[in-house]
Amino acid sequence: MNPLKSMVLIVAVAGLSLITGSAFALQGDFGVTLDTSTMLSSGVVDTSAESVYKAAAWGELFQNLAKGGSLDLTAQGSYRYTAERPYIFDLDLLRFTGLFSAALGEGTAVELKAGRFNFSDATKLILDQTMDGLQISLLFSGFQVRFAGAYSGFVLNPSSNVRISADDWLEVNDNSVFFGPKRLVAQAMVGSDSFALQALAQFDMRGDSGTEIVNTQYLGIVGTPRLSPNFYMDYNFTASYGQSTIGNKTTNLISALGGFGFRFYAENLAASQAHARVTYATGFTPIVLLLNNFSLEDFRPITQPTIGLAFSPRLANLLYVDVGYSFRPFFKNPSSSLSNIEPLVGALVFFRDPVPLLVSGTPADILVNDLNPSSNALYLGTEIDAGVMARIFSDLGLSVKGGVFVPNSSAFTSNRGIGFVLKIEASAAM
Repeated sequence: MNPLKSMVLIVAVAGLSLITGSAFALQGDFGVTLDTSTMLSSGVVDTSAESVYKAAAWGELFQNLAKGGSLDLTAQGSYRYTAERPYIFDLDLLRFTGLFSAALGEGTAVELKAGRFNFSDATKLILDQTMDGLQISLLFSGFQVRFAGAYSGFVLNPSSNVRISADDWLEVNDNSVFFGPKRLVAQAMVGSDSFALQALAQFDMRGDSGTEIVNTQYLGIVGTPRLSPNFYMDYNFTASYGQSTIGNKTTNLISALGGFGFRFYAENLAASQAHARVTYATGFTPIVLLLNNFSLEDFRPITQPTIGLAFSPRLANLLYVDVGYSFRPFFKNPSSSLSNIEPLVGALVFFRDPVPLLVSGTPADILVNDLNPSSNALYLGTEIDAGVMARIFSDLGLSVKGGVFVPNSSAFTSNRGIGFVLKIEASAAM
Protein backbone atom coordinates (compact mmCIF):
# COMPACT_ATOMS: atom_id res chain seq x y z
CA MET A 1 0.00 0.00 0.00
CA ASN A 2 1.47 3.39 -0.97
CA PRO A 3 2.02 6.15 1.66
CA LEU A 4 -0.97 8.26 0.55
CA LYS A 5 -3.43 5.37 0.83
CA SER A 6 -2.00 4.45 4.23
CA MET A 7 -2.37 8.01 5.49
CA VAL A 8 -5.96 8.29 4.20
CA LEU A 9 -6.87 4.93 5.79
CA ILE A 10 -5.42 5.92 9.17
CA VAL A 11 -7.21 9.26 9.24
CA ALA A 12 -10.49 7.74 8.03
CA VAL A 13 -10.45 5.04 10.71
CA ALA A 14 -9.51 7.60 13.35
CA GLY A 15 -12.28 9.93 12.24
CA LEU A 16 -14.90 7.15 12.23
CA SER A 17 -13.77 6.04 15.68
CA LEU A 18 -14.04 9.58 16.92
CA ILE A 19 -17.54 10.06 15.55
CA THR A 20 -19.01 6.63 16.37
CA GLY A 21 -17.34 6.19 19.76
CA SER A 22 -19.71 8.52 21.61
CA ALA A 23 -21.20 11.02 19.22
CA PHE A 24 -23.19 12.75 21.95
CA ALA A 25 -19.96 13.93 23.59
CA LEU A 26 -18.48 15.51 20.48
CA GLN A 27 -17.57 19.18 20.45
CA GLY A 28 -16.87 21.05 17.26
CA ASP A 29 -15.56 24.34 15.97
CA PHE A 30 -14.80 25.88 12.61
CA GLY A 31 -13.61 29.16 11.16
CA VAL A 32 -11.95 31.11 8.40
CA THR A 33 -8.60 32.91 8.45
CA LEU A 34 -7.32 35.55 6.05
CA ASP A 35 -3.60 36.25 5.79
CA THR A 36 -1.58 38.67 3.70
CA SER A 37 2.17 39.17 3.48
CA THR A 38 3.95 41.85 1.46
CA MET A 39 7.73 42.04 1.12
CA LEU A 40 9.60 44.98 -0.41
CA SER A 41 13.29 44.49 -1.14
CA SER A 42 15.97 46.72 -2.60
CA GLY A 43 19.71 46.66 -3.11
CA VAL A 44 20.33 42.91 -3.44
CA VAL A 45 19.62 42.66 -7.16
CA ASP A 46 17.07 45.40 -7.82
CA THR A 47 13.96 46.83 -6.22
CA SER A 48 11.08 44.36 -6.10
CA ALA A 49 7.80 43.71 -4.32
CA GLU A 50 6.13 40.39 -3.60
CA SER A 51 2.73 39.78 -2.02
CA VAL A 52 1.06 36.59 -0.83
CA TYR A 53 -2.66 36.39 -0.07
CA LYS A 54 -4.14 33.36 1.66
CA ALA A 55 -7.68 32.38 2.67
CA ALA A 56 -8.13 29.23 4.75
CA ALA A 57 -11.12 27.37 6.15
CA TRP A 58 -10.68 25.00 9.08
CA GLY A 59 -12.81 22.67 11.17
CA GLU A 60 -12.30 20.63 14.33
CA LEU A 61 -14.07 17.80 16.12
CA PHE A 62 -13.09 17.21 19.74
CA GLN A 63 -14.00 14.64 22.34
CA ASN A 64 -12.84 14.33 25.97
CA LEU A 65 -11.75 10.99 27.35
CA ALA A 66 -11.24 9.70 30.85
CA LYS A 67 -8.38 11.00 33.02
CA GLY A 68 -7.76 14.05 30.84
CA GLY A 69 -7.34 12.25 27.56
CA SER A 70 -8.86 13.44 24.31
CA LEU A 71 -9.55 12.72 20.65
CA ASP A 72 -9.22 15.47 18.07
CA LEU A 73 -9.72 15.62 14.31
CA THR A 74 -8.64 18.87 12.62
CA ALA A 75 -8.59 19.81 8.94
CA GLN A 76 -7.68 22.99 7.05
CA GLY A 77 -7.78 23.80 3.36
CA SER A 78 -6.56 27.02 1.77
CA TYR A 79 -6.34 29.09 -1.38
CA ARG A 80 -3.11 31.05 -1.90
CA TYR A 81 -2.47 33.75 -4.49
CA THR A 82 0.83 35.14 -5.72
CA ALA A 83 1.69 36.90 -8.96
CA GLU A 84 3.81 33.92 -10.06
CA ARG A 85 1.28 31.27 -9.01
CA PRO A 86 -2.25 32.72 -8.95
CA TYR A 87 -4.05 29.44 -8.24
CA ILE A 88 -2.74 27.33 -5.35
CA PHE A 89 -5.37 25.22 -3.59
CA ASP A 90 -3.78 23.26 -0.76
CA LEU A 91 -4.59 20.90 2.08
CA ASP A 92 -2.64 22.50 4.92
CA LEU A 93 -3.71 20.16 7.71
CA LEU A 94 -5.55 16.86 8.14
CA ARG A 95 -4.58 15.56 11.57
CA PHE A 96 -6.02 13.06 13.99
CA THR A 97 -4.65 13.37 17.54
CA GLY A 98 -5.35 10.92 20.30
CA LEU A 99 -4.12 11.57 23.84
CA PHE A 100 -4.50 8.54 26.10
CA SER A 101 -3.75 9.37 29.72
CA ALA A 102 -2.31 6.75 32.10
CA ALA A 103 -1.88 4.35 29.17
CA LEU A 104 1.45 3.14 30.60
CA GLY A 105 0.59 3.73 34.24
CA GLU A 106 -0.22 6.71 36.43
CA GLY A 107 1.66 9.86 35.43
CA THR A 108 2.15 8.70 31.84
CA ALA A 109 0.39 9.26 28.56
CA VAL A 110 0.55 8.13 24.94
CA GLU A 111 -0.06 10.63 22.16
CA LEU A 112 -0.77 9.49 18.63
CA LYS A 113 -0.85 11.79 15.59
CA ALA A 114 -1.69 10.66 12.07
CA GLY A 115 -2.34 12.42 8.78
CA ARG A 116 -0.91 15.64 7.37
CA PHE A 117 0.76 17.89 9.93
CA ASN A 118 4.07 19.53 10.77
CA PHE A 119 7.12 17.40 11.51
CA SER A 120 10.22 19.03 13.01
CA ASP A 121 13.36 18.25 14.95
CA ALA A 122 14.05 19.96 18.28
CA THR A 123 16.10 22.76 16.67
CA LYS A 124 13.91 23.22 13.55
CA LEU A 125 17.19 23.75 11.69
CA ILE A 126 17.27 20.24 10.21
CA LEU A 127 13.58 19.52 9.66
CA ASP A 128 10.51 21.76 9.75
CA GLN A 129 7.90 20.74 7.19
CA THR A 130 4.28 19.69 6.79
CA MET A 131 4.21 16.09 5.54
CA ASP A 132 1.99 13.01 5.56
CA GLY A 133 2.77 10.47 8.22
CA LEU A 134 2.47 9.11 11.72
CA GLN A 135 3.94 10.15 15.07
CA ILE A 136 3.73 8.44 18.45
CA SER A 137 4.95 10.00 21.70
CA LEU A 138 5.36 8.17 25.01
CA LEU A 139 5.09 10.78 27.76
CA PHE A 140 6.58 10.14 31.18
CA SER A 141 7.21 12.38 34.15
CA GLY A 142 10.26 14.47 33.18
CA PHE A 143 10.99 12.98 29.75
CA GLN A 144 9.43 11.63 26.58
CA VAL A 145 10.14 9.19 23.76
CA ARG A 146 8.96 10.02 20.23
CA PHE A 147 8.99 8.09 16.96
CA ALA A 148 7.79 9.46 13.63
CA GLY A 149 7.73 8.56 9.97
CA ALA A 150 6.54 10.69 7.06
CA TYR A 151 6.48 11.07 3.28
CA SER A 152 7.01 14.44 1.57
CA GLY A 153 6.07 13.57 -2.01
CA PHE A 154 2.39 14.58 -1.83
CA VAL A 155 3.03 18.13 -0.62
CA LEU A 156 2.64 20.74 -3.36
CA ASN A 157 5.97 21.97 -4.71
CA PRO A 158 5.37 25.64 -3.73
CA SER A 159 4.57 24.48 -0.18
CA SER A 160 7.61 22.22 0.16
CA ASN A 161 10.90 23.35 1.64
CA VAL A 162 12.58 19.95 1.27
CA ARG A 163 15.72 20.87 -0.68
CA ILE A 164 18.73 18.55 -0.42
CA SER A 165 19.92 17.41 -3.84
CA ALA A 166 20.74 19.38 -6.98
CA ASP A 167 17.44 18.17 -8.48
CA ASP A 168 15.51 19.54 -5.51
CA TRP A 169 17.01 23.01 -5.96
CA LEU A 170 16.38 23.05 -9.72
CA GLU A 171 12.66 22.48 -9.06
CA VAL A 172 12.17 25.35 -6.60
CA ASN A 173 10.68 27.74 -9.18
CA ASP A 174 9.68 25.17 -11.80
CA ASN A 175 5.93 25.61 -12.39
CA SER A 176 5.79 22.36 -14.34
CA VAL A 177 6.59 20.37 -11.17
CA PHE A 178 3.36 19.77 -9.23
CA PHE A 179 4.57 17.96 -6.10
CA GLY A 180 7.62 18.58 -3.94
CA PRO A 181 10.66 16.27 -3.63
CA LYS A 182 9.90 12.63 -2.82
CA ARG A 183 11.49 11.71 0.49
CA LEU A 184 10.83 9.20 3.23
CA VAL A 185 11.72 10.71 6.62
CA ALA A 186 12.21 8.81 9.89
CA GLN A 187 12.70 10.41 13.28
CA ALA A 188 13.34 9.32 16.88
CA MET A 189 13.90 11.34 20.04
CA VAL A 190 14.33 10.56 23.73
CA GLY A 191 14.95 13.04 26.52
CA SER A 192 13.69 16.18 28.20
CA ASP A 193 13.93 19.95 27.69
CA SER A 194 17.36 19.96 29.36
CA PHE A 195 18.89 17.12 27.36
CA ALA A 196 17.64 15.05 24.48
CA LEU A 197 19.13 12.63 21.97
CA GLN A 198 17.60 12.79 18.51
CA ALA A 199 18.10 10.85 15.29
CA LEU A 200 16.75 11.55 11.81
CA ALA A 201 17.13 10.00 8.39
CA GLN A 202 15.81 10.80 4.94
CA PHE A 203 15.77 8.58 1.89
CA ASP A 204 15.58 9.86 -1.69
CA MET A 205 12.71 8.19 -3.56
CA ARG A 206 13.40 9.64 -7.02
CA GLY A 207 14.93 6.39 -8.24
CA ASP A 208 16.31 6.47 -11.78
CA SER A 209 14.60 9.80 -12.50
CA GLY A 210 17.09 11.76 -10.38
CA THR A 211 20.46 12.98 -11.61
CA GLU A 212 21.67 13.12 -7.98
CA ILE A 213 20.32 10.74 -5.33
CA VAL A 214 21.03 11.89 -1.76
CA ASN A 215 20.37 9.94 1.44
CA THR A 216 21.35 11.49 4.76
CA GLN A 217 21.32 10.48 8.43
CA TYR A 218 21.63 12.68 11.52
CA LEU A 219 22.46 11.98 15.16
CA GLY A 220 22.65 14.74 17.72
CA ILE A 221 22.04 16.18 21.16
CA VAL A 222 19.96 19.23 22.01
CA GLY A 223 18.76 20.97 25.15
CA THR A 224 17.61 24.16 26.82
CA PRO A 225 18.44 23.71 30.52
CA ARG A 226 17.24 26.34 32.96
CA LEU A 227 20.16 28.01 34.74
CA SER A 228 18.10 30.42 36.88
CA PRO A 229 14.51 31.65 37.04
CA ASN A 230 15.20 33.93 34.05
CA PHE A 231 18.19 32.41 32.21
CA TYR A 232 18.38 29.39 29.93
CA MET A 233 21.28 27.81 28.10
CA ASP A 234 20.67 26.75 24.50
CA TYR A 235 22.86 24.10 22.84
CA ASN A 236 22.77 21.57 20.02
CA PHE A 237 25.23 19.44 18.09
CA THR A 238 24.45 17.13 15.18
CA ALA A 239 26.75 14.85 13.20
CA SER A 240 25.52 13.90 9.75
CA TYR A 241 26.52 11.07 7.44
CA GLY A 242 25.13 10.59 3.95
CA GLN A 243 25.59 9.37 0.42
CA SER A 244 25.39 11.33 -2.83
CA THR A 245 25.12 9.21 -5.97
CA ILE A 246 25.57 10.71 -9.44
CA GLY A 247 25.59 8.05 -12.14
CA ASN A 248 27.87 5.26 -10.96
CA LYS A 249 29.80 7.43 -8.50
CA THR A 250 28.86 7.59 -4.81
CA THR A 251 30.37 10.21 -2.52
CA ASN A 252 30.25 9.84 1.25
CA LEU A 253 28.98 12.96 3.00
CA ILE A 254 30.25 13.83 6.46
CA SER A 255 29.12 17.11 7.95
CA ALA A 256 28.09 18.71 11.22
CA LEU A 257 25.84 21.38 12.72
CA GLY A 258 26.29 22.99 16.11
CA GLY A 259 24.96 25.86 18.15
CA PHE A 260 25.38 27.42 21.58
CA GLY A 261 23.79 30.38 23.28
CA PHE A 262 21.65 31.81 26.06
CA ARG A 263 18.07 32.99 26.45
CA PHE A 264 16.62 35.46 28.93
CA TYR A 265 12.96 35.88 29.82
CA ALA A 266 11.48 38.09 32.54
CA GLU A 267 7.71 38.42 32.69
CA ASN A 268 7.86 41.19 35.30
CA LEU A 269 10.35 43.21 33.25
CA ALA A 270 7.88 44.23 30.54
CA ALA A 271 7.80 40.61 29.35
CA SER A 272 11.38 41.02 28.12
CA GLN A 273 12.93 38.32 25.96
CA ALA A 274 16.55 38.28 24.79
CA HIS A 275 18.80 35.76 23.11
CA ALA A 276 22.38 35.43 21.93
CA ARG A 277 23.58 32.35 20.08
CA VAL A 278 26.22 31.11 17.65
CA THR A 279 25.37 28.59 14.93
CA TYR A 280 27.92 26.69 12.84
CA ALA A 281 27.36 24.50 9.76
CA THR A 282 30.32 22.86 8.05
CA GLY A 283 31.57 23.68 4.58
CA PHE A 284 33.50 21.54 2.11
CA THR A 285 36.95 20.65 3.47
CA PRO A 286 39.15 18.15 1.57
CA ILE A 287 40.36 15.89 4.37
CA VAL A 288 41.53 12.37 3.54
CA LEU A 289 41.00 10.00 6.44
CA LEU A 290 43.09 6.85 6.86
CA LEU A 291 40.18 4.43 6.45
CA ASN A 292 38.72 5.82 3.27
CA ASN A 293 38.57 8.85 1.04
CA PHE A 294 36.21 11.09 3.00
CA SER A 295 35.76 14.83 3.04
CA LEU A 296 33.94 17.19 5.32
CA GLU A 297 31.06 18.42 3.18
CA ASP A 298 28.54 21.22 3.19
CA PHE A 299 25.90 20.45 5.81
CA ARG A 300 22.64 19.39 4.17
CA PRO A 301 19.51 19.80 6.30
CA ILE A 302 16.32 18.10 5.17
CA THR A 303 14.56 21.48 4.95
CA GLN A 304 16.26 24.84 4.59
CA PRO A 305 15.55 27.26 7.48
CA THR A 306 15.05 30.99 6.98
CA ILE A 307 17.97 32.58 8.82
CA GLY A 308 17.72 36.30 8.15
CA LEU A 309 15.19 38.71 6.71
CA ALA A 310 17.44 40.63 4.30
CA PHE A 311 20.14 37.94 3.93
CA SER A 312 19.33 34.25 4.29
CA PRO A 313 21.96 31.93 2.79
CA ARG A 314 21.75 28.16 2.88
CA LEU A 315 22.65 26.50 6.16
CA ALA A 316 26.01 25.25 4.89
CA ASN A 317 29.58 26.59 5.06
CA LEU A 318 28.28 29.14 7.53
CA LEU A 319 28.98 30.53 10.97
CA TYR A 320 26.65 33.23 12.24
CA VAL A 321 25.97 35.11 15.47
CA ASP A 322 22.34 35.93 16.26
CA VAL A 323 21.28 38.39 18.99
CA GLY A 324 17.85 39.83 19.64
CA TYR A 325 15.61 41.53 22.17
CA SER A 326 11.86 42.11 22.42
CA PHE A 327 9.52 43.44 25.10
CA ARG A 328 5.92 44.48 25.65
CA PRO A 329 5.98 48.02 27.08
CA PHE A 330 2.27 48.02 27.95
CA PHE A 331 1.96 44.40 29.09
CA LYS A 332 0.16 45.42 32.32
CA ASN A 333 -2.32 47.63 30.51
CA PRO A 334 -5.92 46.33 30.81
CA SER A 335 -6.40 46.89 27.08
CA SER A 336 -5.47 43.71 25.22
CA SER A 337 -4.65 45.79 22.13
CA LEU A 338 -2.00 47.78 24.01
CA SER A 339 -0.70 44.96 26.19
CA ASN A 340 0.17 42.83 23.15
CA ILE A 341 2.26 45.44 21.32
CA GLU A 342 5.77 43.97 21.07
CA PRO A 343 8.70 45.95 19.58
CA LEU A 344 11.80 43.93 18.67
CA VAL A 345 15.36 44.49 17.50
CA GLY A 346 18.07 42.08 16.42
CA ALA A 347 21.29 41.56 14.52
CA LEU A 348 23.00 38.73 12.67
CA VAL A 349 26.69 38.62 11.78
CA PHE A 350 27.62 36.17 9.01
CA PHE A 351 30.92 34.37 8.32
CA ARG A 352 32.01 31.57 6.08
CA ASP A 353 33.17 28.37 7.78
CA PRO A 354 36.81 29.14 8.78
CA VAL A 355 37.94 25.47 8.79
CA PRO A 356 38.42 25.08 4.99
CA LEU A 357 40.62 28.19 4.89
CA LEU A 358 42.72 26.95 7.82
CA VAL A 359 43.13 23.45 6.38
CA SER A 360 43.56 24.07 2.66
CA GLY A 361 44.28 27.81 2.44
CA THR A 362 41.13 28.42 0.41
CA PRO A 363 37.65 29.15 1.81
CA ALA A 364 34.80 26.95 0.68
CA ASP A 365 32.30 28.35 -1.78
CA ILE A 366 28.95 29.63 -0.58
CA LEU A 367 25.94 29.96 -2.88
CA VAL A 368 24.92 33.62 -2.58
CA ASN A 369 24.54 36.33 -5.20
CA ASP A 370 27.60 38.33 -6.28
CA LEU A 371 30.18 36.54 -4.11
CA ASN A 372 33.70 37.53 -5.17
CA PRO A 373 35.31 34.27 -6.37
CA SER A 374 38.84 35.59 -5.81
CA SER A 375 38.24 36.71 -2.21
CA ASN A 376 39.39 34.76 0.85
CA ALA A 377 37.34 36.93 3.21
CA LEU A 378 35.46 34.97 5.86
CA TYR A 379 33.31 37.84 7.10
CA LEU A 380 30.27 38.20 4.83
CA GLY A 381 28.34 41.04 6.41
CA THR A 382 25.90 42.12 9.12
CA GLU A 383 22.11 42.30 9.14
CA ILE A 384 20.23 44.69 11.45
CA ASP A 385 16.53 44.04 12.05
CA ALA A 386 13.76 45.97 13.79
CA GLY A 387 10.01 45.65 13.91
CA VAL A 388 6.83 45.54 15.91
CA MET A 389 4.16 42.89 16.35
CA ALA A 390 0.69 43.63 17.67
CA ARG A 391 -2.57 41.84 18.34
CA ILE A 392 -4.90 44.74 17.59
CA PHE A 393 -8.01 42.70 18.36
CA SER A 394 -8.42 39.10 19.44
CA ASP A 395 -8.97 38.14 15.79
CA LEU A 396 -6.66 40.62 14.06
CA GLY A 397 -2.87 40.56 14.15
CA LEU A 398 -0.28 42.80 12.49
CA SER A 399 3.48 42.51 12.06
CA VAL A 400 5.89 45.01 10.50
CA LYS A 401 9.57 44.05 10.23
CA GLY A 402 12.49 45.66 8.45
CA GLY A 403 16.00 44.38 7.79
CA VAL A 404 19.19 45.93 6.42
CA PHE A 405 22.11 43.80 5.25
CA VAL A 406 25.46 45.56 5.00
CA PRO A 407 27.82 43.30 3.01
CA ASN A 408 31.56 43.11 3.41
CA SER A 409 32.86 44.78 0.26
CA SER A 410 35.87 42.45 0.26
CA ALA A 411 33.70 39.32 0.13
CA PHE A 412 31.33 40.49 -2.62
CA THR A 413 31.68 42.10 -6.01
CA SER A 414 30.81 45.75 -6.53
CA ASN A 415 27.37 44.70 -7.80
CA ARG A 416 26.30 43.82 -4.28
CA GLY A 417 24.98 46.89 -2.50
CA ILE A 418 23.30 47.36 0.85
CA GLY A 419 20.11 45.27 0.96
CA PHE A 420 16.86 46.56 2.43
CA VAL A 421 13.79 44.43 3.13
CA LEU A 422 10.43 45.48 4.59
CA LYS A 423 7.90 42.77 5.43
CA ILE A 424 4.30 43.53 6.43
CA GLU A 425 2.00 40.73 7.58
CA ALA A 426 -1.64 40.80 8.67
CA SER A 427 -3.84 37.98 9.87
CA ALA A 428 -7.59 37.97 10.56
CA ALA A 429 -9.79 35.18 11.92
CA MET A 430 -13.54 34.79 11.61
